[in-house]
Amino acid sequence: MISRPLRVMLAIAAAFIASSAVAQTVAWPDSRVNRLRDLSVRPVTANGPASPDVFGTAAIGAGVTFYDARFRRVSLADRTDPAVLAIAEQLCGLSPAEQLAVVQREVLARVKWMTDLETMHVADLWANAGETLRRGAGDSEDIAIVQMQALKAAGFNSRDLYISIGRQKPIGAHIVLLARTSDGFMVLDDRVGRPMLAQSNRQFTPVLTIGEGKSWIHGRRIGAMTIHASAR
Repeated sequence: MISRPLRVMLAIAAAFIASSAVAQTVAWPDSRVNRLRDLSVRPVTANGPASPDVFGTAAIGAGVTFYDARFRRVSLADRTDPAVLAIAEQLCGLSPAEQLAVVQREVLARVKWMTDLETMHVADLWANAGETLRRGAGDSEDIAIVQMQALKAAGFNSRDLYISIGRQKPIGAHIVLLARTSDGFMVLDDRVGRPMLAQSNRQFTPVLTIGEGKSWIHGRRIGAMTIHASAR
């Protein structure tokens, strides 16, 4: 479960994304809190990540979002951390489906679910994977980040890994890891013991998904129209 301040921030972010993609600036001076820097210029790659049209939604490019700096920071960190590599070594030689199953099992065995207030005494902070593993505790995004970094360290294509922020029935705001495979998008949810096809998950509704170099906001198509998802 995500803290109430993050639920408020998520609602604000979704409204902001739907209407504008202006640059962000530094929001807090405290180095322990995630900083938002100018993201008006983002690298564009020819082989970017595929659009995550998952959970029955249509994904629409969101431009620059509130969470881009957070994702970029954690995705660039700790792929060579010994604790991350210890998990990655167990994934070598396995098929993608087996890698997802093992990484979910191993991370959930190592990381106890706790809020950021309990672990770091801040309302909301995306921790690096190594920090979470050494602490042995973290919330949904921390668990998803560890899984993402361990998979990348094991050779999983970084363009096929996404962090998705949305709502989970009946708990409310929630974050999961998405992994694109030859069988389709798989979801790794810390509240579910095994990876499952995103199309089979009827409990999670994505609002914002972040991948390598790109973000999407989710909506649902009705005829030729796309209705934006609400953050409420």
